Amino acid sequence: MRIGLAFDLQLDPSDERQAEFDPPPLLDAIEAALASLGHRVLRLGNAEALLEAPAAARSVDLVFNLAEGMGARSREAWVPALLELWGIPFVGSGSRTQLLALDKVTTKRLAVSSGVATPAWRVLASPEEAPLAEALRFPVIVKPRYEGSGMGIDPHAVVHSLEDLRRRVEWVVSRFHQLALVEEFIPFGELTVFLIGNNPAANLPVIQRPLDAASRLAWHVARAAEGAPWLCPVDMTPALEAAAADAARRVFEALGCRDMARADFRVDEQGSLYFLEINPLPSFDPEGTIGLAAECMGTTYAALIGRIVDAAAERIERCKIP
Repeated sequence: MRIGLAFDLQLDPSDERQAEFDPPPLLDAIEAALASLGHRVLRLGNAEALLEAPAAARSVDLVFNLAEGMGARSREAWVPALLELWGIPFVGSGSRTQLLALDKVTTKRLAVSSGVATPAWRVLASPEEAPLAEALRFPVIVKPRYEGSGMGIDPHAVVHSLEDLRRRVEWVVSRFHQLALVEEFIPFGELTVFLIGNNPAANLPVIQRPLDAASRLAWHVARAAEGAPWLCPVDMTPALEAAAADAARRVFEALGCRDMARADFRVDEQGSLYFLEINPLPSFDPEGTIGLAAECMGTTYAALIGRIVDAAAERIERCKIP
């Protein structure tokens, strides 16, 4: 097929606003993977580029959407909405799902309604509302409600007192201009589940994320001191892996995800799972979750990219919906 890549390019890694964007080496890796499978690739760019040159998008058989957008709560829905408007088939979830999934509170409510546990939480609009979270068990973690890629999460995000909570909520609200999600922090372990396919999606091997020993945050958001130990405390039993995969599929289906997504969980010392969030626009870093899963499976990064494209093509053919 002739496949178009929709993406936002990370040109300045020091710019926090570009944290979710794809660096040039990642785009090179995806393009090489698709080319190795016999596809021809055309780089389309982001939503603005599509609006300026819609004919380019209409010239491809399928769009592989990676575009994250910037500066609005609906940003991850921009490219899917344009492709839906124009009737152009694309890989990944539709605009509705992308809009919902960026809202951590909405996804938690959908998870709970699907029988998936989540840490107890509250949403605060200002530090004066901190007493509303007193029913939660400390430590708690404070996050921006509408961000991804670990934005707003560092060792200071985990707080142990009401006064520290006030300070962190004030920082989140003033820094990100949005509500703060406060949830009980499960310090023991963290798992991530990459799903591919539809009706039902199939899970890749469940990956345990190493934790920084000091903060107990996962490696992708913590920046441990040089030489500091990383921990992998979770006993990855078949039962736990099956439970994580089942929970991930429940949330995947509740949000109407398509083709692929990644769900993240914390695990307590008793082995109980707690849903954190789901990302229908997961990272495709060959050294990240998808690359680790490929290594565990004895397959290749390109083969898993191919499975995602095939899942989208089969869905589109079956449903006749882009």
